[in-house]
Amino acid sequence: MLEKLLVSERAQGEWSSVYLLIVFAIAAILIIALIKPMFKASQGIANSQPIIGK
Repeated sequence: MLEKLLVSERAQGEWSSVYLLIVFAIAAILIIALIKPMFKASQGIANSQPIIGK
């Protein structure tokens, strides 16, 4: 009975959605890891540059 469940299309569809969720989570972590240092670097530049018109 378990073999029939694992081979069925419904079980495969559920697993593909789980894999898709894992891929999106990894992509989100990588994007945050890359963008966060860029914002920190730009904040330091913005703080060190004089404001125009003041």
